[in-house]
Amino acid sequence: MEMPAVPSSAAGSDNTMSMSMAMNMSGNSCKLSMLLNWSTIDTCYLTSSFHVHSTFQFVMVVLLCFLLPIALELLRRYQRTYDRYLRAKHRLRRQNDEVLDGSEEKLLGGQSLKSTAWTQSVVLEQALRGLLHMAQFGLSYCIMMMWMYSNGYILIAVLLGALCGFGMLTKDMLDVPIAEM
Repeated sequence: MEMPAVPSSAAGSDNTMSMSMAMNMSGNSCKLSMLLNWSTIDTCYLTSSFHVHSTFQFVMVVLLCFLLPIALELLRRYQRTYDRYLRAKHRLRRQNDEVLDGSEEKLLGGQSLKSTAWTQSVVLEQALRGLLHMAQFGLSYCIMMMWMYSNGYILIAVLLGALCGFGMLTKDMLDVPIAEM
């Protein structure tokens, strides 16, 4: 009994192989690896348009990877400083409101214009806090994406940037007022 000929995919794989070889031999391909590597030239980061062609470009990428965690710590410090400012501002406002006995509400028969302005300022403050958080989140995501390329030089640069950023910009967390102790 003769079996009918089943078309093989050998011809299709030849076309695929020749096409993939042509793609790799073009000279514009990126070396991407999810394993630890030390590649410096012909690497791409974040997008294919961020293609490193020279040693100088790679040094600039490593410098950027060093500065990204420092920028993240700077944003975090600004967020902490802004939050401290808002806590002090709200504490002062509460103290001033306690001094007033609510005579404005009693005379006007409702909410005063001052409290309406206060509500609007709280919305703006929260919007700014949200924007700061969004910037921190985006920057953290970029750092994570750079880390995922598993390039040894990039990993070392990110770690050193995090170390320097933390060391330089988190001293304010050690300053605890005596009243809080």
